[in-house]
Amino acid sequence: MNTFKRLLSLIKPYAWWVAANIALSVATTALGLLPPLYQKRLVDDVVVPKNAQLLLGLVLGLVVIYAANQVLQVASNLVRHILGARFIRDLRIRLYEHLQSLSLDYFNRRQTGEIMTRITGDVEVLEGFVTHAVPFLLIDTLRGLGAAIILGSMDWRLMLIACIPVPFIAVALRYFNQHIRPIYRQARDRMGDINAELADSISGIRVIQAFVQEIREAGHFTRQSEAYYRMNIKAIQYFSIFLPAVGFLSSVGMALILYFGANRAIGGALTLGGLLAFVAYLPNFYQPLNRLTEVDNTVQHALAAGSRILELLDTQPTIQNEPEAQPLPRLKGAVRFEGVTFAYEDETVLHDVNLEIAPGEVVALVGRSGAGKTSLANLLLRFWDPQQGRITIDGQDIRGVTLQSLRSQIGLVLQDTFLFNGTIRDNLLYGRPDATEDEMLAAAKAAFAHDFISALPLGYGTEVGERGVKLSGGEKQRIALARAILVDPRILILDEATSSVDAEAEYLIQQALDNVMRGRTALVIAHRLSTIRNADKIVAVERGKIAEVGQHEELMQRGGLYSQLYRRQAELLRADDQ
Repeated sequence: MNTFKRLLSLIKPYAWWVAANIALSVATTALGLLPPLYQKRLVDDVVVPKNAQLLLGLVLGLVVIYAANQVLQVASNLVRHILGARFIRDLRIRLYEHLQSLSLDYFNRRQTGEIMTRITGDVEVLEGFVTHAVPFLLIDTLRGLGAAIILGSMDWRLMLIACIPVPFIAVALRYFNQHIRPIYRQARDRMGDINAELADSISGIRVIQAFVQEIREAGHFTRQSEAYYRMNIKAIQYFSIFLPAVGFLSSVGMALILYFGANRAIGGALTLGGLLAFVAYLPNFYQPLNRLTEVDNTVQHALAAGSRILELLDTQPTIQNEPEAQPLPRLKGAVRFEGVTFAYEDETVLHDVNLEIAPGEVVALVGRSGAGKTSLANLLLRFWDPQQGRITIDGQDIRGVTLQSLRSQIGLVLQDTFLFNGTIRDNLLYGRPDATEDEMLAAAKAAFAHDFISALPLGYGTEVGERGVKLSGGEKQRIALARAILVDPRILILDEATSSVDAEAEYLIQQALDNVMRGRTALVIAHRLSTIRNADKIVAVERGKIAEVGQHEELMQRGGLYSQLYRRQAELLRADDQ
């Protein structure tokens, strides 16, 4: 199914609105074809024979037709724009919901601004397709066919002459389509690049200003804008040549009709009123062809944007529920990695990992950057699936349970804490909107966040700003921890939760962690190795493999990877103190 047909299929849920629009379009088209017939009678039956008796009736008839046509056009415009607004609203929601279902690899391969363009700018382009291109295509087709039938019934010879420019217009239209659609597709892609550049610049404005790179970034944005400008100019050049060419061909047809029509009227084969009516009907025959070029321009825009939207809708999540997936019951928290091998973009990240975590056990993952620690946590959440081996929770392969039941029982606190633009209360309740006020306060107290929140002028109603910009790193970490606590997870993943805060904040967070991890299975990824000395089990990871497993004292005595990392970090901390 080609893009045009698929875009039309998206309109099917609005069948009643489409039917109403078609009915109103047919009515307005029919009324619009009546005035030249009245004008013919006005000349042949009133002016030529000098018969004034029919004058008032014909004029009043024209007034009624014009008035009715205006009323129907108002109704048609209203229906058309409501249809367009509903279509765009529903399509944007559908795209957003589909986007939420996609796996992380989709977002890792694309820039935020490029994705935003598909849901905002590309969808807005389709509004023109729904509210203008499709209705006008219908109206102009009916209008042109109606005019052709009337013209043929009036004088079929002149009608054949009027059709002479049509094949040339069709050839020009085909040439235009072949060249303009790729240009519009490239223009939409360039707009995606612009939005991606803009999103990066806004997110990184502190870094840009700190390194005094405003001119450099402006240069990047200018180049993206220039590329979009060039595509638009190229499209305008084609359109600017094509539209006058079609207009000229229509004018040639009009000139031919005036010449041959006048000769037929002089010879008595056509009345004066018939000639005037024929000439009056010609715009109804040619204007749809002329406007077809404008409609086609809108259609080509829509096809370019629509292909990008359909690409998004056609993208399926790489991680999804298996056909026989069952809800995961309330967890005890036993976790096993059995021969797990995982590669990302052809690069092996984990190789033959075997690890067992008992219910309620606190396990710390340590290792150099890129060793594979975070990948283990991502696999446990089923953000990705391993190429070999399996992961079980309480003896169940996590690929055999529903994603919702799995992830809802795992709490996550990330190194790069993400807070949504809203109040502290909104962020705390994000994972469990139905929690009571007392439950929310208890979670905040357990995370040692209640005191600093209460000290704020608006307390829990304080706006945190985009990504929590109004709060310090330690405050954001404690809110994120409270958010995870409120979900009451059986398994807790702490991805370097204390690595980006000061000593005082780290102390408070560590106290909160000790409270929270009690009775829960916890997987802790930490750079500050001093914070995990009391872990039940420490797992040292190197180059995607487990190098050693044990408790702090045991591993220090072995003198292996963990001991090397711990001593090296201790030396660096002493050097900083000096």
